[in-house]
Amino acid sequence: MIREAKRAPLYSQIRDYILEHIHQNKWQANDRLPTEAELAKQFGVSRFTVKNALSDLVKEGLIYRIQGKGSFISQAVADQDNLSMPQERAVGAVGAFRPIVFLTPSIQSSLSANILAGAEELLSEHGYPIMFRSTRNDQEKERQLLQECSRMGARGFMIIPVDGESYSEDILRLTLNKFPVVVIDRYLRGVDTNCVCSDNVGGAYDATSHLIDLGHSNLAFVALHNRSTTSLEDRLTGFEKALTQHHIPIDHHRCLIELFSEHPPKAEQGDTFVEHKSLVRSFLERNPDVTAVFAATNSSGIAVLEAAEELGIRVPEQLSVIFFDDYEHSTLSRIPPSCVIQQDKEIGAAAAQLLMSVIENPLLERKQLTLPTQLVLRNSTAGVRPS
Repeated sequence: MIREAKRAPLYSQIRDYILEHIHQNKWQANDRLPTEAELAKQFGVSRFTVKNALSDLVKEGLIYRIQGKGSFISQAVADQDNLSMPQERAVGAVGAFRPIVFLTPSIQSSLSANILAGAEELLSEHGYPIMFRSTRNDQEKERQLLQECSRMGARGFMIIPVDGESYSEDILRLTLNKFPVVVIDRYLRGVDTNCVCSDNVGGAYDATSHLIDLGHSNLAFVALHNRSTTSLEDRLTGFEKALTQHHIPIDHHRCLIELFSEHPPKAEQGDTFVEHKSLVRSFLERNPDVTAVFAATNSSGIAVLEAAEELGIRVPEQLSVIFFDDYEHSTLSRIPPSCVIQQDKEIGAAAAQLLMSVIENPLLERKQLTLPTQLVLRNSTAGVRPS
């Protein structure tokens, strides 16, 4: 008696169908699969059966799903040469160079350099090679590097995202794929992802409260930056929280927030700073009653100090200035500034530790780690003098 060969489970049929299309270069990473209705018709089964099969493929990491948009090929799967069995995919090529990739808008910034140093020290102790690439604060460059490094076989990403209100779809896809990713310095609103950042709300609150404790009630907020980020938004929240808790009305006429759509080329950054300083000069002239300024970035704070000097406003006798982030050789400045300092190297180490945990267990619950800041008082702040 001849028995008919047992038909492969639907899960295996769909899996083989997807792998065949990948091997034949018909589908690539992040390509959308046919709809559940189309697959049900092709395989002669119900949509319910297809839905269950796709759910199994999501658990395996072969595909990911976006509500309302459909199912997509996983980046991690498309990057692998051997896709016959899940366990074979997990092992990868023996001896292959699979680094941790650190992406940053600019490696020239002291913040990025110190974060990288903290991450590299811990990763090297655990045998993980690390390479860094600059996105030049350009979203298209960020997208290209994410795809290029994924194809190269990156083991994980540590990313300081490009400035902007919207997040990269490539970061979202990697996160949904359960690919090891840790976002640094800012988080993605509405997206559950691994993240390490400073307590921007708390740091801004502490700085503003210090000014209030010195007797200032006419306070201004200054933020001059390329594009909006969650860190800037959180610093404004901390500033307003301090005013509210000290019963000082929030006056948006005393908030100078100028966001620029493009990051200027290095050759033009000097002209940009002159423009920023001019904006601050006009702002201070419109608000002569302001006695203290909280600047959301160190470049904004430096612009305030220089604009005040040009206007003949004495710091700190007539205007107290405090800002977020220190800068190199700040203590050697004519007026060493009071500022909020981030734990740069600790952020890098925490991000590296979190990433290693995710590499070991991709199903680990996603975490958002917030590190406290430190308020450093120098010579740019003082109590209000009687008029």
